[in-house]
Amino acid sequence: MLGIAALSFAFSGSAQVNRPEYADYFLVGRFGEICTMCEAIVLCQARDAQPTYEAIPTTGTFVIYHVQTRTFWSQIATIWEWFIANFDARSLAAGHARPIVVYSIVDGDWSGPGTVVARVSLEPPSIVVGEHSVDRVARRWLRGEDARPVGFCQRLPLWESLEIIELRAAADPDI
Repeated sequence: MLGIAALSFAFSGSAQVNRPEYADYFLVGRFGEICTMCEAIVLCQARDAQPTYEAIPTTGTFVIYHVQTRTFWSQIATIWEWFIANFDARSLAAGHARPIVVYSIVDGDWSGPGTVVARVSLEPPSIVVGEHSVDRVARRWLRGEDARPVGFCQRLPLWESLEIIELRAAADPDI
């Protein structure tokens, strides 16, 4: 019986998505893929290099993606995905759908929010949000089926960003 438990543990350890080849992927944390109950704030901007903001800028043109927690049924599916991943990690690497709230900021003027369903995957390494996608290796922001480069994306601090979004919404009820 101990042999079966050890074998199961060995499969489990090798099949999970926190394997070293995914360690540098955008939105992968120290425990692996972004968790079902985790949120993230991503800023994408048309520019030639990855942005390095410490918070949401007060001016400029960019898009904010507020990656939401997975929906109830998507979280339930996670149990099945992790079970299957003990035998074949491809199901987890293929990704999942989750809601993302999108804010568009043009010259400091906010519009949105709009909620879309995004596809987050490790293979291919992308986050697909409508007509845009984010390359999770290069952090490139891409557009269209031919993946034309638009710019780069960065993850922002969650709590500080949520506070800024809340302040913007209080100042402008249309946000």
